[in-house]
Amino acid sequence: MRAEIVVESGGRGLYDITPQLQRLVKASGLERGVAILYSVDPLCRLVTIEYDADLVGDLMTLISNLKARNPYVVASIFQPSVVVPFEGGLLLGAFQQICLLDLNEAGGARRVVVEVVG
Repeated sequence: MRAEIVVESGGRGLYDITPQLQRLVKASGLERGVAILYSVDPLCRLVTIEYDADLVGDLMTLISNLKARNPYVVASIFQPSVVVPFEGGLLLGAFQQICLLDLNEAGGARRVVVEVVG
């Protein structure tokens, strides 16, 4: 099954897409397999992190303190894709979420293509 997650981004920031991914996996009807996610926007990346205000703040501070002036260089540090196994639900750590890291200054709709395979 192929679908898309669309995030209405306010610009540079981190957006939790775990609930949308959970719904897509459930809608697939599969009990076991993998969800392959790919961010279409060249300045958006996918990360796994505990979506906690302190941790999100630390990540954004880390990115802001990088000496690279070009956001494409910063984007190259992070991966545009992630593979998440599932079996009766997503197999994530207790405090782990899948997040879209948007490095764009302006807001807009950001697309993540999801392929659910079982």
